[in-house]
Amino acid sequence: MKRFTSSLTNDASAMKHLPVILKVSDAPVYFIGPAARDNPMSHIRTKLMGTVVFQDRKIKWNRVTLQLLGKAGIDIEAPRSVFPRETADDFEDPIIANATTRIHTVVPICEIEKELIFSGEESIDFGLHLPSHLPASCKTRHSFVEYTLVANFSAGTFFKKYRTHETVIINRHYLPSPSAMIPSIDYSGVKEWFEWSAELPKATAIESGEVVIAFRCSVEKERVEVDRIEFAIEELESYRFCTKQGVQSLPPIITRFPAATYHFPSFSNGSETHFIRVPMPLSKNPAVKSIHTHQFDPFLEISHRCKLMVHFNKIPNLVLKPITMEFPIIITDFPPFISDTVQSLVSENNALLTESNTQVPTVIPTGGGGDDAVGVDLDLPEYTPRYEESSSSTLPPPPPVATN
Repeated sequence: MKRFTSSLTNDASAMKHLPVILKVSDAPVYFIGPAARDNPMSHIRTKLMGTVVFQDRKIKWNRVTLQLLGKAGIDIEAPRSVFPRETADDFEDPIIANATTRIHTVVPICEIEKELIFSGEESIDFGLHLPSHLPASCKTRHSFVEYTLVANFSAGTFFKKYRTHETVIINRHYLPSPSAMIPSIDYSGVKEWFEWSAELPKATAIESGEVVIAFRCSVEKERVEVDRIEFAIEELESYRFCTKQGVQSLPPIITRFPAATYHFPSFSNGSETHFIRVPMPLSKNPAVKSIHTHQFDPFLEISHRCKLMVHFNKIPNLVLKPITMEFPIIITDFPPFISDTVQSLVSENNALLTESNTQVPTVIPTGGGGDDAVGVDLDLPEYTPRYEESSSSTLPPPPPVATN
């Protein structure tokens, strides 16, 4: 079987000698809403469009088959402390307690097949329907999700075979359009002599370039005033994997981006609302860390939270520690193209959607959870199918891992 790949045949003169060319449409392939079958926008069919060009007209093809193959992988060093204890004395030995285990595995996500009927034409246009629960393409230091479109050709009485492939990028957006109504969540709390309330949108798009919080507070302590407020965005990479004992979660890798400092005006009082902004770190320079959008796949969840720290003025003989608050938020982006079907669905839901005023704790959990993200429905379940279910049903038992 001869194989032709785009990485080896980018030169135009070289491509002229190929018997077939597989072209994937430049139109973006994307889903709206979380990777769950309960997503109300999952009924909007997403198609991967493309063309197969037959350059050698002398070959009579018997069979043309397209396959979209998706896979997810993880490669990370996990501390032994995240695994269940086999004996009570496991962690008493410092060598065992400080040891790490390398987790390296790849699992299939999808295998979608379509057969094309060749009848002598110069090219065939195709559209491949994609299931709505596919996670978005992603690559981090420790995990990846990637998709490849493979085309297999067979011809002649001796079944001459050819094979070519193209990389496919799948995106997932958690806001359907700029006109979508984004609900906000009210937070409030009291700590001794300090009372506060905040209002934050449940999601924001990177196109806005910033995150804005409405904050109000009052200080019921003599001579104490708010000096300044630091507002920052944190990104959490939460990795998980499946073993014979079940799903294991690693401590999240937290990236804290530079904070914005807000100084209270001298004429401020407790009844005023302060709008505090922090820019999103976006850079085309690969050496500069940029913020990722929300991601949920079998091995990785990328989530975000806003961290607000209130500093007080210095008073002699009185130590006042800053008060820290954390608020979850979903960082996403808008689809590059909004179809009429999506736009009409967004308009209908905007008319019915009201702002949520639910009281939410100020500290968010860093483990577990699911792909609970905005879109149209605000209380959506976790990734479907569950990783442990798909792993146990379609995959062989996990290979043994070596302890360093």
